[in-house]
Amino acid sequence: MADQLQICIVEDSPPIRRLMEVLLTKAGFAVVSFERVDEAIRWLQEHRPLAVLCDLILPDGNGIDVLRAVRAQPGGEQIPVVAVTGLAQEKDQEYYLHHGFDAYLIKPLSTVTFAAQVREILERKEALPPTGS
Repeated sequence: MADQLQICIVEDSPPIRRLMEVLLTKAGFAVVSFERVDEAIRWLQEHRPLAVLCDLILPDGNGIDVLRAVRAQPGGEQIPVVAVTGLAQEKDQEYYLHHGFDAYLIKPLSTVTFAAQVREILERKEALPPTGS
């Protein structure tokens, strides 16, 4: 299926969304991205991505709305959903991880480590086979 190596990005900031698209594409992933929660949820109802990277504060909803949509799909528990946000306090991380996100990445994103962080999250969730050392 074409979705197998596709990562879904939900991010309302065009520069950040574009940065994630470029970094993940260079790392070998196909990427589909959305600015709005409603667009992402419609797409997610028809597709099964490798992972979902989601901002937490969006113009028409929040990351928890996206998380719930993923988890409601058959097999949705196996799809890593990663919060990507500027909310950097430990209490924020604990809150969102407790509510079901698989990982939490803090903005600003590192252009050096972002793709490797995503790959590590995918390997931990067994969405990707581990890379050989």
